Amino acid sequence: MEITEYYKLVEDRAKMLIPNFEHTVVYDILTEYFAKDDTFTERGYDLNKGLLVVGDVGTGKTEAFNVFREMFRRSDRFFKVVSCRQIIRDYTVNGANTLNEYGRDSKKTVYFDDLGLEEVNVKMYGNTANVMSEILLDRYDNFKRYGVQTYATSNLGAKEFGDIYGDRMRDRMREMFNFIEIKGESFRK
Repeated sequence: MEITEYYKLVEDRAKMLIPNFEHTVVYDILTEYFAKDDTFTERGYDLNKGLLVVGDVGTGKTEAFNVFREMFRRSDRFFKVVSCRQIIRDYTVNGANTLNEYGRDSKKTVYFDDLGLEEVNVKMYGNTANVMSEILLDRYDNFKRYGVQTYATSNLGAKEFGDIYGDRMRDRMREMFNFIEIKGESFRK
């Protein structure tokens, strides 16, 4: 299938799922990535890495991923979606099982929504953990060993990731993610 056909397919699906859909560059970039098109690499990105889409609040990052998730619902490219805040809630109940489910034991693509908005230092049984940092470190290991990809959206910039997760994790994030920045005003009214 030609990339122009992919663009049309994605736009048609987005119009079905999103009332008042407005086409933005994020749809083009994600279409090129998921179609494994050379245009994506010509933009300076790497098809072997995952995706970290960052940008202002309300610019359509989450909705764009939801469109692709729906497109892949009945295929081997389907990916799990989880809010980082929900992971923290799960961790306070299930502890290390949550870390393992999304990190060490996870060999499938997972999309983390709102990375960086979660509570950072979570206490459990007297121990404090930066839960998402631990999960991302494990996913980095799985990326290196097995090519496991991770997708995420965030309102943070690169420096803020270093502040929250540490310089070590920020450096690994550069290796495992294509950083895609989306600018614009909020679509929310």
